[in-house]
Amino acid sequence: MAIMIATLGGSGDIIKLGVRLMENVDKVLLVAGKPLNEIYPESEIKAGTEIVNPPEKALELEKLLESFGIGVETCKVNPFDFKECLITIIELIYAQPDGIEVILNVTGGTKILSLAAMSAAGMCRCRAFVIQEKGNGSIKLELPMPDSGYFEKIRKQEKKVLSYLMQEEKKLKKPIEQCDDEKLKPFISKNIANHLGVTPQTTTPILKSLETSGLLSSRKGAIKRGEPAGGKSAVKIWRLTDEGKIYAAYFSKEKFCTI
Repeated sequence: MAIMIATLGGSGDIIKLGVRLMENVDKVLLVAGKPLNEIYPESEIKAGTEIVNPPEKALELEKLLESFGIGVETCKVNPFDFKECLITIIELIYAQPDGIEVILNVTGGTKILSLAAMSAAGMCRCRAFVIQEKGNGSIKLELPMPDSGYFEKIRKQEKKVLSYLMQEEKKLKKPIEQCDDEKLKPFISKNIANHLGVTPQTTTPILKSLETSGLLSSRKGAIKRGEPAGGKSAVKIWRLTDEGKIYAAYFSKEKFCTI
């Protein structure tokens, strides 16, 4: 059994060709770019620009492929937001059952979406291919994947912090920058330390190391003290940077049994 994750732009033919050339596809996960008019206001779209609608193409593909017994799921992304595309595809890869081969068809969609899919394939050590025209037909060209060993330089405790902060950020009902300090208690040093099962003093160098690496940022905050002290206590609030979110998505697959 194999699962194909495919980037989708204005043409569904690339997906159909990918399925045919792979032969053993049991499921297709479509990463469809949102149309321009869902991303930008009309005033920012150049007059005469053709508005393609990949999610509509996805619906057509779902009906066709499911008639052949191939399961199809679709998720929509902003095809001009590299970080969003990369994190979405990493999470799709890691959501698949163990032992199932995941192969990426990175032919369709915007250049940014396709590059994000390539990056995700390299980070997660998945095979990837493009459909290339040759003569009177098309061929599936396998793409070489770089070794992602440099990610292993981040220590286990640091990986655990990144994954924890990403999960906590997902629980928020709005963007983290719009939340008041009281809502951000999970992001203070003390609660990060509690999650790690260590003292705040032990956690501080870990957080500072991640900040130095550009994976975390911090700011001063204040939260209410418990009774009977009252008042507010000064705290440091930590959050993932954009790069940190990418690393956190990558490390979310790992199981942390020990510190």
